[in-house]
Formats: sequence, structure tokens, C-alpha cells
Amino acid sequence: MFKRNVLPGLILLCSTALMAVGCTDHKQLKQDLQAAVQKQEQALANHFSGTVDLKLDASLFQGAAPMAAAMLTTLKDSHIEYSGAATLAEPVRMEATLKVLPKGAASSIDMPLLIKDNKLYLQMPAINKPDEYLMLPLDKGPERLKNTGHLSSVVYGKLLEGINPDWLEPGQQQETLPGSTEPVKRITLNITDKNQKAAADAINGVIPGILSELLQSGLSTSAQTDQWKKAMSTFQVTSPSSVSMLIDNQGFIREQSGKLQFRVDASSAVQAMEWKHTTSDINQTISFTQDEPKQVKSMDDILRLVAAPKK
Repeated sequence: MFKRNVLPGLILLCSTALMAVGCTDHKQLKQDLQAAVQKQEQALANHFSGTVDLKLDASLFQGAAPMAAAMLTTLKDSHIEYSGAATLAEPVRMEATLKVLPKGAASSIDMPLLIKDNKLYLQMPAINKPDEYLMLPLDKGPERLKNTGHLSSVVYGKLLEGINPDWLEPGQQQETLPGSTEPVKRITLNITDKNQKAAADAINGVIPGILSELLQSGLSTSAQTDQWKKAMSTFQVTSPSSVSMLIDNQGFIREQSGKLQFRVDASSAVQAMEWKHTTSDINQTISFTQDEPKQVKSMDDILRLVAAPKK
């Protein structure tokens, strides 16, 4: 039998536990997430790594250019790993290595990538010889790359506009950054059977604004923007889907992860992707390791190789 002086403490403990469970400040979670998204504009250098798992239906690529369709078909059911570094301050530079493992393949397809001096270098094993890269000039590339942080902040900000705070949940336990004792805050957006219609409506409502931002930034043409607006007008996110972010003490997003299921329209197949993206050494001195390729081919060279022979 409990002693009388034990009962008040037990009641207080139970009450505190109930209050902790039932009093999550969802509005504050949204404000914290919005602040972290805005903070990304200040991330001008970092190392990054991540994984992507794709389970896409080939119908998603209908109407794409033949070369693009062939590449996307290779990726549609695959596991992708990547790592690299970037700096958006002068001189703008980014390097990364992608490892693509299509379903059923015995080994991965490695694709090094380098952006330097207003040029994009990409090695594609299906097109390039060993140590040979495809080179694409980037018109106004540095200016666009410097605005990547701003554009990312704006895009995420618009996506958050229509998010109901009640869809957000805090982490269930205290977390720290990998290999560190620094605490981080986890905030997760959950899309369930109950809110998937409202979530789809919210996303569709802000997509035109996002596409307009891409157009203004020079990352899309008017024709491409109109095409995407038409295609995305029927986009439907489905449950179960989720997006989770880890925010450090400085307010930077250090990890993004998620599981997304969607349809391009009500009658199409369900597409699925799962990803995780982490960053480190934010605004620290970045060490780059890739050298500028000596053997390159232009896109015109590639197009000549794949062009149909004249009769």
C-alpha cells in the first residue's frame, strides 16, 4: 500500500508526463523550421553526402528527349550514393562523385562531377572513355550558383507556407550530430491518410510560385516553366510520406531525410523515393580534391556521335 506522502508525488509525476505528451507547440515547430530554411541562405560552403533510393515507373519519363529518357530509365529503380564539397563564395566551385547501382547490377556506375571556372565537367561511362569528361559551358554559371542558397531558402519557404503546423512533430528523443556531442533538434513532417489530400492541395498551391522563382533565377525557360506547371497541376503526394530535418545550435539544417510517395495524376502508378542528405563544415575552409580534366568532349561532339547516319 502506498504511503500518503508518496501519492502527491506520484500524481504530480503522472500529470507532468501527460502534459509533456499533449502540449507540443506545433506553431513553434513551424517557426523553427522556417527560421532554419531562411538560415540556409547563409551556408556558403560545406562538405556533403547522401543517398537516394528510387522506385519510379517508366511512364514518368514519357515525352523526354531520347538521351534523357535512356539515362532516367537506368535510374528509375536504383540506389544512389554521393559525396562532395561546394563553395558559393568566389571562386564558385563544386565537386562530387555519384555512385549509381541500378537494380540487379553487379557493380555501381561511378560519375564524377566538377563545376569550376564557369564549366560543368561530368564523366558518364556510357558516353565517355576512362579519364574523359563531358564539358558543358555554364552561361552565367557563377552568378546562378552563388544564388543557390537563396533559391533553396525561397523554395523551401514556399513549400512551408501551406503546411499545417499540426502535421509537424518533434523528435522523440535527444539527438546529437554523428561523431559529436552537439545536440540537434529534429522536426518531422508526416503525411498520413488523414492529411494527404490537404497536403497535396497545399503543395499544388505553391508550385506555380516555385516554378516562377526557377524562371527568374535563370534555371528554367518560359517554355519549360509552362510545361512543368501543366505537368505538376495534377501532382499528388500520397501516404505514407515524411520529411525530417535536423537543426543544429546555429540554426543550420544539418540533415534532411524523407520518404516520398506520389502520383503524377490520379490514375497513374505510385512513384517512390527515399533520401538522406547531410552537411558538415558549414562555412569552414573547404578542401577540393578533383583536378580539372584534361580530356574533354563538348555536347556537340556527343551529339555528332549519336546522330543518325545520313542516307
